[in-house]
Amino acid sequence: MGHKESYVRRWVLAVLLAWAGTGWSAAPAAYDSLKGAQFDQFIMRLKAEPSLLAQDRTLSFRLSTTQWDQMVQALDLDHYTWVYAPTVKASQSPQLAGKRIETLSVLAVRSGQLVPIPFQIDERDTDGWVYAPGVSGSIQGAEGVFDGEDELVFMYRDTGSERLDPAAHRLDDGRIVQELTFRYNGKTRHAYVAEDSQRRDPSDYVQYDQEKWTLDATFFNFRNNPRNILKFEDFRANAGPTPEHRVLDTLILEIATGVVVPWPRVTVDIENLKAELAGVKHGPVREVLKLKIWVVVAGIPVFRILTDMTVYDQGISLPVKLHIPGGEILTRVLNKPVIDIGLDMNDMRGGRFAAAINPSGQYHAVDGQVSAAEEQLDIRIPDATWLWLESGRGWDVVMQFDIPPDWPVEGRGTYVDSAKPKQSYDYETFPHALPRFGFQVTKLPVGKLDIDLTAVLWFPATVGSAGPEQFIRNMDNPPRLEARAPAL
Repeated sequence: MGHKESYVRRWVLAVLLAWAGTGWSAAPAAYDSLKGAQFDQFIMRLKAEPSLLAQDRTLSFRLSTTQWDQMVQALDLDHYTWVYAPTVKASQSPQLAGKRIETLSVLAVRSGQLVPIPFQIDERDTDGWVYAPGVSGSIQGAEGVFDGEDELVFMYRDTGSERLDPAAHRLDDGRIVQELTFRYNGKTRHAYVAEDSQRRDPSDYVQYDQEKWTLDATFFNFRNNPRNILKFEDFRANAGPTPEHRVLDTLILEIATGVVVPWPRVTVDIENLKAELAGVKHGPVREVLKLKIWVVVAGIPVFRILTDMTVYDQGISLPVKLHIPGGEILTRVLNKPVIDIGLDMNDMRGGRFAAAINPSGQYHAVDGQVSAAEEQLDIRIPDATWLWLESGRGWDVVMQFDIPPDWPVEGRGTYVDSAKPKQSYDYETFPHALPRFGFQVTKLPVGKLDIDLTAVLWFPATVGSAGPEQFIRNMDNPPRLEARAPAL
């Protein structure tokens, strides 16, 4: 059956389902409103149409937490591989290296049919960042050619457990040039790259509007402050029983240090950072926000940080790579510097919290009171750097810092669960800390000031019954890629 016939068949099925009274795509987005046969039909469609949740954004509101778990299991995934987006470099894919980017597309076998899936290819500049024309410096390699460290990106959940059968799964145009096989926890999934095929899935999992400073994704949305893009405003989840609730109060960034002597302390916080949006490398799978961040002290820009904020439909990655000329001198005059990086959440009462040092299955209640155990939350850096918050509102937050093992820092985790916290910030909207959590660097290396770390945030609807520990184990051991020539 050709792909045109397949589309017609699925369209007829959708019409029949609506006529039969399911009406789930047009119904109000009420939490936990996909029941019985409606939910079963939704799963059947999702197996055949990987981007269904992006096509109909009301669906994520209608799923209960239990149904999210059932959905992930029905697709033979776990909760990490549901949010995970693999990257395939040109250097890893011999059949693709050197090909023109505009000629490539990605497909998978789903419910017996070869269907296109959302994808993008991001080129790299000579500094290793994602290349954005007119914004970045020199491009690495040849522009418009898939080469070197350029990355092909798609969602792991969109791949198929079925392998392509050349006799049954044929393209009307173009040809399959690369088979991408992923091995993970004893299971195998596949994606296929075509050349000169017009088959594309037009869905966008993420869309950032530079004029409105807003992100619209299948699972969450937010607005940035135009004067400082690191300030998130109106951050909400497109899931759970209270999607109107503002999730995040503020991002916390603060450096406090003495100069030569411990006192007086000099403090640089998010108000001293002039974070500008230089541009965006758009894509349907991830939006890469190109940031220029000036550290301003006493009105004087001291140094600049360049970074990429990468936003997925259920995650954010923010790497910081910084070399300050003369920094080796600066580290010798800093006295007991402390760097705080964290999230101040808004009213997560009823949720739970856990950290890398907690014994498995032992969680803290978010109740506005700091317990004795919470006061002793002493996470080790760099070998235990994850935190987990179950919101109690139908979604989770997993936060992890990726710190190179050769970066000699000391630090600890921070967690404050208080209706009246001892410390407040001028840039908070809500004065409570329900909760506030993150990491605190308490010692920097002396003799150099090269910073290389990545903050990773995931927003799964749930980490599943196995708890956050299993999610992190899966995160630390992602699917393994094998690229080979396709069977013809």
